Amino acid sequence: MLLTGSRVVLRDWTPDDIEAYRRWIVPPASGTTPNGVHEWQLFDGPFYSRWTADGANRWCDGLLRRAHDADWPAVRENLAVVDAASGEFVGQASWYWEEKPGEESADGTALLPWRRLGLVVFDPAHWSGGYGTEALALWTDYLFAATDSGRLDFATWSGNVGMCRVGQKLGFTEEARFRKARKVRGELYDAVVYGVLREEWEAHRGGRGGPRP
Repeated sequence: MLLTGSRVVLRDWTPDDIEAYRRWIVPPASGTTPNGVHEWQLFDGPFYSRWTADGANRWCDGLLRRAHDADWPAVRENLAVVDAASGEFVGQASWYWEEKPGEESADGTALLPWRRLGLVVFDPAHWSGGYGTEALALWTDYLFAATDSGRLDFATWSGNVGMCRVGQKLGFTEEARFRKARKVRGELYDAVVYGVLREEWEAHRGGRGGPRP
């Protein structure tokens, strides 16, 4: 799988990508960072549990086996994000089920496929340069083309200003704001959800569909 933009490329994981990814998720050595975490972890869900070294290494080792066997689902669940110019690994795009679809009842009632997006640019050198915006646009294009989802969304918090701006730039609507639902470094913040409907995305992108798998 290869999704190509002018700034970034989203692709199936390579061994080099995975080793770079490992360095970004294994906890930094004690005393090497001001806050004891990687800088990206100050913004990407800082209220959730962190990777342990063992957990991160097991995850990456499993990913290496999948890369070796090209063991990827038809609809990709995550892709590596690399700098289009240098080929350097800079982040990952992913999705997960917020709610899985269910069988429709006789009266037309059903759970719909509800996919929630994830995106992280690990390297601060690639922040505020349009890399994350383009990566999320490519990922959204792909998922609307490859699935029957009528909507996509992502969840963040009001302190992650960069991610909120990405959603706004791409025409996502702020669909929910749960006030004072997050506490980060002693301050209260809102939990926020940005979403986009298929027809809104097609209008925003001028009717241009994304690549199919």
